[in-house]
Amino acid sequence: MARSARAVSDDFTARLRKFERSRAKLEQLFLNGYVTRHDIHLFYEGIFLRTVTSFEALMDDLFIGLLTGGITSRRHICPRVNFRSTVIARDVVLGGKAYIDWLPYHFTEKRALAFFRRGQPFSNLDKADKKALDRILTIRNAVAHQSRAARYKFENEVLGGVPLLPVERTPAGFLRSVFRVTPPQTQYEDIASTCAMIARKLSK
Repeated sequence: MARSARAVSDDFTARLRKFERSRAKLEQLFLNGYVTRHDIHLFYEGIFLRTVTSFEALMDDLFIGLLTGGITSRRHICPRVNFRSTVIARDVVLGGKAYIDWLPYHFTEKRALAFFRRGQPFSNLDKADKKALDRILTIRNAVAHQSRAARYKFENEVLGGVPLLPVERTPAGFLRSVFRVTPPQTQYEDIASTCAMIARKLSK
């Protein structure tokens, strides 16, 4: 039975809420002295990576699902080729590769234009959305790869001239740093909120 694109987005949002409950619990444990700063920084790196991989999984589900009819949308989505088999659709989209790259987002846009008329719904993100995803990818690479090049890009394109404490100038420290004071929100929370908002745009 086909699922709605909105249901896929709602599942993603529900997962983010679970992540947030865990984050809030660990912050309380840190406040009470039960975990160290090193512990909580490792947690922030892990929860951030899980958030990004969950977002990429959402795009994968949407793309293949809309292509095969396994997912329906209120928009008029027109695949250029009809696939009845998810396995065959995935093999074709993979194009001989071992996995599908959804980020940087221009990979997704180019792929969408090949498989959907006007690239919809993946062509519906605006410049601000795509810039946010590029920034998220830069942070992910700094966390996952920890190479000199990834760290340099993170320091220049994410940290820039932002006034931060020394402990906040690492990827983990940055994710835990304050994005907004009222209401209180960390950089990680803002990223999770951005991913949820983009997911809703793609799933309308």
